[in-house]
Amino acid sequence: MRFSVIPVGLKTTVLRFMTEVSFSLAMDFFLALALSFLPQQYRNALAHKTGTHLVRAACITAFFEIILVAVLYAAGLFDYFPKASIGPAAFLEFFFTWKGLLLAFFFLDGTIRLLASIAGQALGTLPVYALAWIHGLLNRRATHKRKLPLVADLVEQPKDNELRILSCLPRKNWDKWMTVLYDENLYEVFGAELASDPRPYVYLLRIKPESKAIRGLHRYSPDEVFYLEND
Repeated sequence: MRFSVIPVGLKTTVLRFMTEVSFSLAMDFFLALALSFLPQQYRNALAHKTGTHLVRAACITAFFEIILVAVLYAAGLFDYFPKASIGPAAFLEFFFTWKGLLLAFFFLDGTIRLLASIAGQALGTLPVYALAWIHGLLNRRATHKRKLPLVADLVEQPKDNELRILSCLPRKNWDKWMTVLYDENLYEVFGAELASDPRPYVYLLRIKPESKAIRGLHRYSPDEVFYLEND
């Protein structure tokens, strides 16, 4: 009968490695929990660290958002009962108070995020989307005021099937329905970011799936900013 003996040093190394991996995965998951509240444009810089955790994290945070709002709503309703002018209608009266409407809004927010996560999408919370819209609007206005000089677009290829296009001009018609033809390949737009001058508009493209229909086609060139400005 033979017994295999594992050297103490090797066993210690393996345990240390497993501990470091477990800690790294835990930190990535906690990061995913935080990022799940944010819109996509604010996640992109750190999204690669979350791996496949983002949708699962969005599901968890949405679920606990619903539970927390339900508990707060029940507590608020309980405190409101003595103030209600009509006892049986206390629920409706409390619902139309500022506190009731605010809690109902976050309940709806959590429900939308939960359903989206079940469908495989990680949506941020609606108030942060509103702040992101205001932030983007202010940035666009500031960019127009600065009157950036025209420079050719910079095309980067972070992955074999993806492009990252940095431009000094926005492309208003570049949305998820637009197909971009570049270098004899068809791409779809899956994200946008804001960066620093002189190319503050960043567009993220990936190879278009063959099954996706072409609803709009843009024949792209990095030098097109010079004649787009004149249109």
